[in-house]
Amino acid sequence: MATMNRLKVCHNDILKRLLGLPRWCSSSLAFARNGVNNLDVIHRHTVFSLRSRVELSTNSIISSVKQSSAYVCGPIQQRWLGLLFVQNVG
Repeated sequence: MATMNRLKVCHNDILKRLLGLPRWCSSSLAFARNGVNNLDVIHRHTVFSLRSRVELSTNSIISSVKQSSAYVCGPIQQRWLGLLFVQNVG
């Protein structure tokens, strides 16, 4: 998680430099005003794309893995679902 946070900071800093904005300005506002996806959105889109391709694959090896409990209940699936769906709290 620390690596993702460092990557987000770099991503935000690079956008601000490209736009000629000071480091202290709001990254969220800079992204929104310029129609640029932030790193969280890029991450979700990438996970969704990969998961969709895996789920739709007709490859026999991938199909075997998809049917295994290691895939269905495993940490990768849980991580993907956690990224893609918001959990209701309270």
